[in-house]
Amino acid sequence: MLFWWPLKADPSVYESEGFEAYEDYHSGTRPFPRWAEPLFRALPKNVGAALDIGCGDGAVLSRLAEAGFEPNGIDLDQKSIQVARGKFGLDKAVAMTLEDYTRACQERGQRFDLITFFEVLEHQDSPQNFLAQVTSLGNPCCLIAGSVPNRDRFLARLDRKLSDGDFPPHHFLWFATRPLKHLLERAGFEDVSITRIGALSYFQIVGKLRSLISRRAKFWSRSMQFLAPPLRVAAYVVAVVPWIGMRFSPSHLFFRCRVPG
Repeated sequence: MLFWWPLKADPSVYESEGFEAYEDYHSGTRPFPRWAEPLFRALPKNVGAALDIGCGDGAVLSRLAEAGFEPNGIDLDQKSIQVARGKFGLDKAVAMTLEDYTRACQERGQRFDLITFFEVLEHQDSPQNFLAQVTSLGNPCCLIAGSVPNRDRFLARLDRKLSDGDFPPHHFLWFATRPLKHLLERAGFEDVSITRIGALSYFQIVGKLRSLISRRAKFWSRSMQFLAPPLRVAAYVVAVVPWIGMRFSPSHLFFRCRVPG
C-alpha cells in the first residue's frame, strides 16, 4: 500500500469545497456513485439498521431506505448533511466525527446490521483505528461494504497530473487489491472479497473530458480561448482510449466482508 506522511486529516477541505466533487455534493447534483452499485445487486434479504459512514449527500442511504433498511449516516461535512436531510429526508444523517458517533452509539446500545463506507478509507489518517471503530459498531455477522480508488487504474498518472484529488489533504492512502484485502483481514473481517469496478461508459468519458476542458479554459488567456471548441469536439475521439483502457483497469475497488459472528 502506498501512503503519505505525515498523515494529518483536514476536515475543513470538505465544506470549503477544496475539491470540485464537494461542490456537486453541496448542490445536490452529484450522480449516484457507480462504485456502490455492486452492493445493491446482492443486498441481504434480512434488512435491519444500516449506517453509511461518509454518507455525503445521502444517495446511498436513500436507496438503502428504499430497500427496507433503517438509514443512519454520518459525515464531517455539514453542507452535505443538509442536502441529505433536505433532498432525501434522511433525518438520521448527522454531521459528526466517527469517534463521537461511536461513543454515542455505545451509550445507547445501538449497533448495525449493515455498515458502508464508500470512498472513505483512503481519507483516513489511521485506517486500523477506523476499522476497529467500524467493527465495534456492527452486530455479529454485520455486512461491511465500501470502495476505494484503484491505485492501478488506467491513466492514473495522467489523472493525478490533471487533478489534485488523489493527494493530501484529500487522499492519504493508495490501494491495490492485495494490500486492501490484507488490511481488511488484519482488521478481523471475514469473507473478504474485492471486485474491480467503475469503468465509465464512452459518453460518460466524453462528458468528463468536455467538462474538464471547459473548466480549464476559464483560466486561459483571451488569445487562447479559440482552442476550447475544437478541443471539446476532439474529446469524442480521445475518449476511445480511456474507454478501452478502463475495461482492463477500472477506476475503483469494491469490497465486501463481515464482522465475525
